[in-house]
Amino acid sequence: MAAPRKPLVDGAGIWRTILVMMYCHLSVATLCMNVMFDLFFCGVPVYLLHLVGMTSSRIHCALTSMLIDWTTPIVYGIPMVLSGTKVFVDNLDILIESKSKSSLFLSNHGSRIDWMVAMFIGHLKIIGDRASIRCRVGFVCETVIQYMPLIGWYRRCICNDIFVARSFTKDASVLSKNIAYFQNAGQDRMLFLSPEGVVVDHGDQDLEYIRQCRHYCKSYGITPFSYVLTPRYKGITCLLDQVRDRGSIVSICLVFVRDGQLLNCRLLSSDRIVPDMYYLTQGVTGKPVYIYMHLKTMQFASMSPSPSEMKSILMAEYEWKDSILAEWEMRLKGGGAGSVWLSQFIEVKGSQAEIMMSHISHLIAILFVANYLQRTPQLMQLFLGMYCAIGLCHTIGWFVNATSMESVPFETCIKAFLVSYSKKKREITNFLS
Repeated sequence: MAAPRKPLVDGAGIWRTILVMMYCHLSVATLCMNVMFDLFFCGVPVYLLHLVGMTSSRIHCALTSMLIDWTTPIVYGIPMVLSGTKVFVDNLDILIESKSKSSLFLSNHGSRIDWMVAMFIGHLKIIGDRASIRCRVGFVCETVIQYMPLIGWYRRCICNDIFVARSFTKDASVLSKNIAYFQNAGQDRMLFLSPEGVVVDHGDQDLEYIRQCRHYCKSYGITPFSYVLTPRYKGITCLLDQVRDRGSIVSICLVFVRDGQLLNCRLLSSDRIVPDMYYLTQGVTGKPVYIYMHLKTMQFASMSPSPSEMKSILMAEYEWKDSILAEWEMRLKGGGAGSVWLSQFIEVKGSQAEIMMSHISHLIAILFVANYLQRTPQLMQLFLGMYCAIGLCHTIGWFVNATSMESVPFETCIKAFLVSYSKKKREITNFLS
């Protein structure tokens, strides 16, 4: 059975809820307008120049990295900084060192905005009270993301992320070619992914997958995981080429807490919440999300482990992540995490001034181009249309699927109908059989 429908926004008052949702829609619409400008006026010319062979891989990577640095604060700025989200890290040494070279981050999948957290920490030049470099962040994500309007297109054409179909036979060559491209271009990056592959909600299909993962743990001879899904291990072997020469492999456990409650609690709990862009932005109500990052460096006896060795390594890591989340839930339910427990973390802060300057500079650039092309009225109409489309799509998608799934703009609506179509197709198949 699916979990009961949760309110769009925590807190009493329909008007307060409406105002907060209007703010959330405004945040996403602003994101979309800025990314649209960066994509079509800056990114597409760079992409086409490389496509026709007028720029080398090294020059192309340098140009796209500059563009990504310009766009990134726009993406994470409102949800991660201006809405009150707080980020804490337990090991600055690992994070700062991994940003200085090619690295592979293997994370649990407790939210739909893990990628935004990675962009946030990758972009910062000050981590805690220490200097850090601004690194390029890439992702391994599901194929459908590259087709999502604007952000998906940007990640595909400009960021050159790795999009996989979750089939090792299909994905192996995709992974190897992408890594080889960046190595040949001499471009370091932080490659971020979740070996779990999927994030589950509360639907029947999600619950069935959780049961399958628990059964897999039993067959493997360990206690079933309660907070994380089982990792997919085959494709990870190919990704080790990312760090073969001098890079680092980091296991990261992300913990999401709001108002003293663990959001990524037990998978089968009806209280579990999967944070997305909207959920972070709703922190403007005074109840922000706190994100705690546990980091540890992974050591491999060989950079070419067998499938069984890789399985053993990842299952051990996921036992660790499951225990971390269990510890968090126990402490929070006991009346708070406690000062001793929290003392291991250092807050990682973004600059509100930098975010505001980034938004203002984008606005000036967009208005300049619109004025030069004598299309300022059309620009205003486009923004209004974008705002209405985003609000309508998100609201319809939420009512269809009983939850917000905005890892990138428009995803709630698109995935809601894909899930609905898939469910209807299974029902017809079962009926005919």
